[in-house]
Amino acid sequence: MKSPFLQIAEAIRNKRKAKLQTQRRANIEYCTKTAKASFTYEDLIPIPDDEYDRLVARLEERVAKEKSDEPFEITTRFGYALPNIFAWREIVASMKTRVRDAYYIHPSDHTPDEDCHHETLVFFCFRSSDESWKQLCGREGYMLICPECLMIQGFVHYIMN
Repeated sequence: MKSPFLQIAEAIRNKRKAKLQTQRRANIEYCTKTAKASFTYEDLIPIPDDEYDRLVARLEERVAKEKSDEPFEITTRFGYALPNIFAWREIVASMKTRVRDAYYIHPSDHTPDEDCHHETLVFFCFRSSDESWKQLCGREGYMLICPECLMIQGFVHYIMN
């Protein structure tokens, strides 16, 4: 039989875990509604830790080869330049070191972008670098990417400084 102290500690831990899960779901629902996404919280398939580690390692390798000299600015389809806010190196760093909250989107729950015809997209919690937070331009939110063609499909933040 557990001591009363251990029972109280376990109850507090369970309550914190439930609160974190509720907050995570609220953040995801906010981001999907704001982005007018074609999928909901129930459509998301959690990525197991070992598979997540393989995905991040594969992304890191591809980014090092294919995106080594990312521009500081990107040209929009309207012809003007914008800062390249989220470079792929920063995205991979976020996936490696920050919040490990990532999901696959079931193929039937989204329509592939016209530039991207892959069916498997990854929806994950992105947090910009510590340096961006020090410079008062940090962001945290959910990002939708295609790991096959290295395209950012969308990003909605729920924290910004």
